[in-house]
Amino acid sequence: MFKLKTFAIPSNPASDFCFLNIVLEALEQKDLIPAETPDLGLGDYHVRENLDHLTVEKISGGWVANIIFKPRDGKQMDCMTTSMLHPFPNATEALLFGATVVCEIVTGSSDLPFSVAGNKLIMASYGKTA
Repeated sequence: MFKLKTFAIPSNPASDFCFLNIVLEALEQKDLIPAETPDLGLGDYHVRENLDHLTVEKISGGWVANIIFKPRDGKQMDCMTTSMLHPFPNATEALLFGATVVCEIVTGSSDLPFSVAGNKLIMASYGKTA
């Protein structure tokens, strides 16, 4: 059965709005998540099992993406943030870059599991009927 989902990226999303599940769901629907976690050389903590949030945030001059990992025992959350010196011009571009990093962490490839049209993510997949 053909499945089509769309998601409109808000032009000014709240800084605590999490996009991670959207990316993970699209990867799962396309059966792109490998059985084993890929080794990207980021250490044993920055892996898909520890992903917690993907957010975008407006800063002076543009937008950044934040990839947040679950806190380690007794420590605060770890966060990867795109360059604040060269922010993206809009939330969509920041999100797409952050999504490529999430895809690489999860699958070993930066290929996105959806298409982009303007501010819309379009996820098409085939699967079993419910």
